[in-house]
Amino acid sequence: MNRIKVHNRKIAAFCTLGTFTCLILSLLEPPMGWVLVLCVCSFVITGYKAQKNSPPLKNSVLNLLAILCISIIIWLASDYGLLKSMINLLVVSCCLKILNLHHTGDYQMVASIQLFLIGCGLIFHQSLGYSIFYCCLIVMLFCALHAIKVRETNYKNYSKQTLLLVLQAVPIALVLFFVTPKLNPLWKMPVAKGSQTGLSEKMTPGDIANLAKSDELVFRAEFAGDLPKPQERYWRAIVLDEFDGKTWSISERAKNFPLPSEVQFQGKSLDYSVIAEPTSTNWLYSLDIPILIQGLSTQRIISTQQFQLQSRTPLHSKGLYVVKSFIEQPLNIYNGFENTSFYLQTPTTGNPKTVEYVLNNISPSMSTRQKIDQLNALFADDDFKYSLTPPLMQTNPIDQFLFDKKTGFCSHYASAMAYMLRIANVPARIVTGYQGGELQSNNVISVHQFDAHAWVEAWDKDLGWIRTDPTAIVAPNRVLAGLLSSLENRAEFRNESPFSLSLLQDYALLNNLRLLLAEIDHTWSQSILRYNQESQKSLLKKIFGDMSPRSFSYAIIGSFVVIGIFIALLFIPRQRENKKEEQKWLETVFSLLEKQGHRKENSETLQQFSQRISPSLNSTASKSLRYITKVYYQWHYSQKTHSEPFAAVKDKMKKQLSTLKAAIKK
Repeated sequence: MNRIKVHNRKIAAFCTLGTFTCLILSLLEPPMGWVLVLCVCSFVITGYKAQKNSPPLKNSVLNLLAILCISIIIWLASDYGLLKSMINLLVVSCCLKILNLHHTGDYQMVASIQLFLIGCGLIFHQSLGYSIFYCCLIVMLFCALHAIKVRETNYKNYSKQTLLLVLQAVPIALVLFFVTPKLNPLWKMPVAKGSQTGLSEKMTPGDIANLAKSDELVFRAEFAGDLPKPQERYWRAIVLDEFDGKTWSISERAKNFPLPSEVQFQGKSLDYSVIAEPTSTNWLYSLDIPILIQGLSTQRIISTQQFQLQSRTPLHSKGLYVVKSFIEQPLNIYNGFENTSFYLQTPTTGNPKTVEYVLNNISPSMSTRQKIDQLNALFADDDFKYSLTPPLMQTNPIDQFLFDKKTGFCSHYASAMAYMLRIANVPARIVTGYQGGELQSNNVISVHQFDAHAWVEAWDKDLGWIRTDPTAIVAPNRVLAGLLSSLENRAEFRNESPFSLSLLQDYALLNNLRLLLAEIDHTWSQSILRYNQESQKSLLKKIFGDMSPRSFSYAIIGSFVVIGIFIALLFIPRQRENKKEEQKWLETVFSLLEKQGHRKENSETLQQFSQRISPSLNSTASKSLRYITKVYYQWHYSQKTHSEPFAAVKDKMKKQLSTLKAAIKK
């Protein structure tokens, strides 16, 4: 491996550290805690060594560190899963290698590892913003590689050469994207122990209020026709049916039952596609009643008896699926197949005031609809308030909420309503998901974390499950116009999330820019996620017509041959061009000396010619000619190990050529 000069070594080292730092910041979740500490130590040591030009560390020390780190990763691999363990292994490898950045091969190896890490980053982040971010990191890596190859140049030359390399790679990348077979992943994504972001499989009143303080995007839905009305935008995700007095959760009872062989749907239907952001959970989002048209490209989606969409494995990367929802169909298609007694469970103790209120106000002779209306009437009291920051209610929380505090978020209202319905002998459950969404364009709705919502479903023997939302009674604007409109002057949300981009709605110009960027990101996501195996086959069919598997294989092989030829055409002409430039410049020197009577023989080299005529030149001209000869030969023989362009050395010899020209004319 070849040593490089100190100046270029500094540039390459700091470019490498910069790209690695940005990569770690974009992949904070996969690396283990101790790996992040190792990264920080590596950055500090490498930065100091690059500044002081310190000697490399001993290989024995690095080997011991490598063995220790690999042992820890293997020990913890079962908890992290294969993919995250491999990412941690790459990060550790990069950390240890940058500790010993000294030779050209060290930088090349670190750049190769970082390119793999960029590929891993695209597994987790597929938005347009992250794609541009990773492209910038690739440019920085190329800049570092260019710095270690060129002996002396400037930042402008680095940028120019790096940009040229990237532009040359773009058409190759596009061809590979369109013709490379779209295969399913060769690994399973790691299963998280809990929800990374978004809804949880357990709900204690107040939990969803924490989500409502975030403006993080959850999903976008693009409709093929009419949009649902605001009061119809209940995006179902999780059904909670077990209550212990404080927390609602998914029961462990067996819920599988024989489904009807045929289901007839009625009423209005909506066709839409959903692009869901990664959540590390299995739950997906849809309007009632969802019928899956197209699933995720990497995994199967199932529809449960509780009208939910659920992926077989957690959603760790952005995914697209297509749904048809029958929003006017009553939730009774499983009537007669479902044991509704599961939904009457209540804790044996606690919340005595609530129990007494229900027993005093609900008669067994009432219909289900009458019981719902009677209990909803409690929330019509003007004393009830809707708030993102409700007070703590730890003992008998439903009693405190209904009769003392009377301030809460949607989860408080839904929990209290479902509990009262069960006491009134009406099967009830809580559905958590999202309600509403921001109209991004004519047919696209963006749903954010602050749209998180909880509502109640009560069972009627004739109508099936009936949605009832007590929050809509207390804060009707929450359902009709969204969360921000239901909070007075938005002050509460602004205090909790002062940097939320949603607050730009108050400024027309900035809000239009925000929506434009969101639309661009949505279009990008649609283009990338919709391009699957079927899309690829359809595209190739349009280009080449009907193809047999053998012809398709030949087409792929031909594409790679075309790419190889393209790469060859990029480099072969450049080498010829460099030789022409070199020869042209030498002919300028020979022509200048020939005018003074010093003709070069065909058999002479530049060095032989210089040695022969130097005694007949004055001291200044002789010195300039010797300098030109020395610099040229240094460049010429360094081409075996450095691909430095001739233009770099030509700039250094121009001044001496001017001096030579002036000296021989005296």
